[in-house]
Amino acid sequence: MTKLNVQSRVPVVGNRLTSRLSELGVVVAVVRRDGQVSIQGEASEVAGWVAGAANFQSTVKSRFDEILETKGEPVAIWPGVWLVQLPPAKRRRVSRQERFEDDVLLAGLLIGQEFVGSDQFKRTCDLNEFDIQAAEAKARSASLIAQGEAVRVGRLIAWMQDDAAELETQQNELKTMSSQLCESYEELSLLYKFTTGMAFDRPPDSLITDVVQELRQVVGLRWLALQLCDDDERMEETRGRIYLAGDLKCEESVLLRIGRKLIDEREPHDPAMIVDDTNTLGIPVLPRLSENLLVVPLSDDDRMIGILFGGDKLDDSHISSIDSKLCSSLASSVAMYLENRMLYEDSQTMFLGTLHALTASIDAKDSYTRGHSERVAMLSRDLARAAGLDPAIVERVYLAGLVHDVGKIGVPEAVLCKPGRLTAEEFELIKQHPAIGSRILSDIRQMRDLIPGVLYHHERWDGRGYPEEIRGEDIPLFGRLIGLADAFDAMSSNRTYRSSLDHQKVLDEIERCAGAQFDPELAKYFVKMDFTRFFAMIRTHKAQTPVREVKQDNGYGYDPEEGYAV
Repeated sequence: MTKLNVQSRVPVVGNRLTSRLSELGVVVAVVRRDGQVSIQGEASEVAGWVAGAANFQSTVKSRFDEILETKGEPVAIWPGVWLVQLPPAKRRRVSRQERFEDDVLLAGLLIGQEFVGSDQFKRTCDLNEFDIQAAEAKARSASLIAQGEAVRVGRLIAWMQDDAAELETQQNELKTMSSQLCESYEELSLLYKFTTGMAFDRPPDSLITDVVQELRQVVGLRWLALQLCDDDERMEETRGRIYLAGDLKCEESVLLRIGRKLIDEREPHDPAMIVDDTNTLGIPVLPRLSENLLVVPLSDDDRMIGILFGGDKLDDSHISSIDSKLCSSLASSVAMYLENRMLYEDSQTMFLGTLHALTASIDAKDSYTRGHSERVAMLSRDLARAAGLDPAIVERVYLAGLVHDVGKIGVPEAVLCKPGRLTAEEFELIKQHPAIGSRILSDIRQMRDLIPGVLYHHERWDGRGYPEEIRGEDIPLFGRLIGLADAFDAMSSNRTYRSSLDHQKVLDEIERCAGAQFDPELAKYFVKMDFTRFFAMIRTHKAQTPVREVKQDNGYGYDPEEGYAV
């Protein structure tokens, strides 16, 4: 058996207790099982004589276990000389082996007045070749404990020992509480961070990646993975994906198979599961990756959305119920976020579908404008993106482009589809469609921000547009964007009053009318755009349009001198 390093395990006593014992005439000493006694700190010469005496150490060796087991009561080694065990300043946790081989302790050395004149005193003087009378004089001048006070001093030391033990317990409890508070704070901070950051405008791929990485760090796992089911098309690019955090020497395909196996074997309402031995799961490869495993289902009311699973703690401790509860809380939040996002996608799809159906019904009133609203929406979005607008604004511009002509519902079909020149009265009817569209949308709260694009897309930069003849930057941005896209599409597609114009001629017209009809800055961006997709849409819509005779007419439909397109 390996001998324990005694020197490394010498206990110490706190300075405050040392000073208090000194006032009581108690010397602090380290006592070993072999009987060696060494004084700590300052002590009287008499205490040094006693501690170093071979016969004293021999007696201490024979009574070491008695001193070790006796607490609060002085053990008489010699007449007038006692040892009482003291508490160390800071206890340490020792192994079972160390406790059985404990061979050093801290003790108070008490020397009373009755020691002077005893046979042991005389024997000590003889061994040290001291003059007995001189030694007695030194001893009597030292701070010796009065006769009969040893028991009281021992009790005082016992009380100090009890107080020290209680204080240590309280300090340990405080440290434990502080540690738990720190852990709880980290957990609450993590939950708060992600539950408040689960906005619909944040890509799920980014959010899930961050959740898995930070959750692994807070829980202290070697690795953590989140596997999503692949049976719901609404999850778009995230469905069937696996997100991994930590250093795991494993192919993604292998981890995907493990995740799918765990999903197949769990029910939506199953609680989190802690597996102490992954061999019991019967999943190939998994035992090589992890001994312990935490498995948390992600589910809505009646179906699985995915599974969160991770293995082995970094500190080699067991995965706890606290770890499980934290992962379950965050998994529930992620599942709720994904479910809400899918519902949001459903509502957005339905909303856009309704808008497309509405615009298609408007375009259907005149087969020559088939696809016009869809193309204007696409061009407006591309122009807004080219101008560097925020992505959220870009998408609202697109929606405004889809409904920019919704007011044509209130224009007589005979006027909309009339070939040739319009009368002044008929053109006045045409000019009412922006205001009609504005009134239609004003009762729909979610579409009120689109109204500027609908109401002002026929205003001109020089103030000669309609319905309010406002000019320059007084025209709302949505109106300027859609107005340019609307004019471009009108010139690039067939109308009842003329055929489509050559693409380069249309671009030249845009540049010529910049600063007159169009916002000059937006015009610069527009002419540099890629129109490949636009002309693909033109071809598609043209193939769906019946062939009709185009009558050339330069009435209100298009005036080359003013560059105005309805």
